[in-house]
Amino acid sequence: MVPLDRPLDPGIAIRLCLRSPTDEMAEIEIKTAPADFRFPTTNQTRHCFTRYVEYHRCVNAKGEAASDCEKFAKYYRSLCPGEWVEKWNEQRENGTFAGPL
Repeated sequence: MVPLDRPLDPGIAIRLCLRSPTDEMAEIEIKTAPADFRFPTTNQTRHCFTRYVEYHRCVNAKGEAASDCEKFAKYYRSLCPGEWVEKWNEQRENGTFAGPL
């Protein structure tokens, strides 16, 4: 039995039997996308953290107005949850950020 409170692994299928209001049974199949060699892992945590660090390294080296750094900002903003970014920004301001900046 696969718990439904977490994402399914690639290529997994689940069959559910549901009872309708008229007491008829209906079978529903839920599938995830198949595994794809172009995307070796579904966990993007390290990718998010790396892009966040790269952006701030770039800004530290080239300045706030550097257009070269904008691609890194787009990357980390699309990968990282907002709560993480807020926490990391607070840590950077307090001097407690664990990453190599």
